[in-house]
Amino acid sequence: MPNILLITTDQQRFDHLGLAGIRGIDTPHLDRLGSQGVHFNRAYTCCPICTPARLALLTGQYPSVHRGYSIGVSVDPFPRPTIADLLSDAGNATALFGKAHFVRREDEERHFAGIDSPPAGFYRNNSGPFIGFDCAKLERRHTTNGVPGMHYRVFLEDAGVEYADWYPDVHGKHDHAQAGLWNIPAGFHDTNWVTDNTIQWIRSMSRRSKDTPWFAWASYQDPHEPFVCPDPWFSTVRMNEVSPLEGHRDGEFDDKPPFYRQAYETGFGKDLSVQYGGAVPGNWRSFDDGHGIPSAFNRIDLTGKELDALQATLGMVAFIDHGVGRIIAVLEDLGMLDNTIIVFTTDHGEIHGHHGLWHKGLFPYEDNQRIPLLIYGPGHVKARGTVQALANLVDVPATLLSFAGVEKPQGMQGVDLGPILDGSEDTVQDATVIELEATQKVYQQTMITDQYKIVLYRADA
Repeated sequence: MPNILLITTDQQRFDHLGLAGIRGIDTPHLDRLGSQGVHFNRAYTCCPICTPARLALLTGQYPSVHRGYSIGVSVDPFPRPTIADLLSDAGNATALFGKAHFVRREDEERHFAGIDSPPAGFYRNNSGPFIGFDCAKLERRHTTNGVPGMHYRVFLEDAGVEYADWYPDVHGKHDHAQAGLWNIPAGFHDTNWVTDNTIQWIRSMSRRSKDTPWFAWASYQDPHEPFVCPDPWFSTVRMNEVSPLEGHRDGEFDDKPPFYRQAYETGFGKDLSVQYGGAVPGNWRSFDDGHGIPSAFNRIDLTGKELDALQATLGMVAFIDHGVGRIIAVLEDLGMLDNTIIVFTTDHGEIHGHHGLWHKGLFPYEDNQRIPLLIYGPGHVKARGTVQALANLVDVPATLLSFAGVEKPQGMQGVDLGPILDGSEDTVQDATVIELEATQKVYQQTMITDQYKIVLYRADA
């Protein structure tokens, strides 16, 4: 059976790839995966916010089934089996490096450690098992937003670096609107840390029996905001080739539900309560379980910083591409590449100033619903390049199980993309669905076909 490498980013636009048309950076390694494998140009997330989408990757179920329906939800009991459980039971070694976010951020340490406030040094000596992964090394913040934690913090401490200079929150100086060059050396950035851990683990697998297949998930935190990026990646972006997306057009929200206009007119940075639901009608909010309506706003606090935010975002993508190239090179050196399936995708997109909005959530634009999806595997995946077949993030687990020769369990909803990957079919579904139960009071479904998109809102207003 082949080895499987799942590579994910966080909040990456579908068009922030060279083979999808982005300019200003080069992504040769990601382009290789898509051109020598399959690039799904019509791939969509099943839910355009973090936790629901990541749980779908883990379970092959929509949020309405796994019930981790919003960012602030920790499902109890946690949905099992996971893709790691199933592959482990089939004899695969399993590992996860980087971002998990399968539960509320506040619950992540307890979810991994099984206790509140693990003692100093806990993560130095504990790296699994975790929800089916034999080995797991995790981190929970995004760029400068937060204080380093979990296994990544141990890495920084063991390196003996003064990391407080790179993270304003260590000093209680939170700055979500920071955009541009970040002073962290690239060697200590968590993108490099995820790459290094993935490579180290793959090398350890090469020393085991060749009869033991493996499943590794390299889960990068970038290019999620805050929009900051270290050199050399920030400075290598060719800004003369790019420009920000078109902003808000007068009247474009006139025929939309009221939260469009309110999110734009209220604006993050003008009224910080918008982060917790202030940009929607009050009777749509649901604070009894800690949820507002995620997660797109008019980022007034980024006014004048749009080009810096774009440069940092593209730099982050180029940095990730470099890491992917390093992993591929190791697989080649070890003679593993020809028997490894590589899947590259993200949890959801990023509106990035288009329509005057930033980030993700209830706004059913291609910007945040559509995602990159590349699947590569010499001897297993036909080199078809870009295809227009509909695909969904929820399809990834079923596809991976098929490669591993593991039967899809009852309750797993995604479809196997295998017939597209082996060239026997041009499509396996004539429609795909996106859903977002933003709170207990508002629920959105989007259905996408070859030609149409229909959006349904169900609101207890």
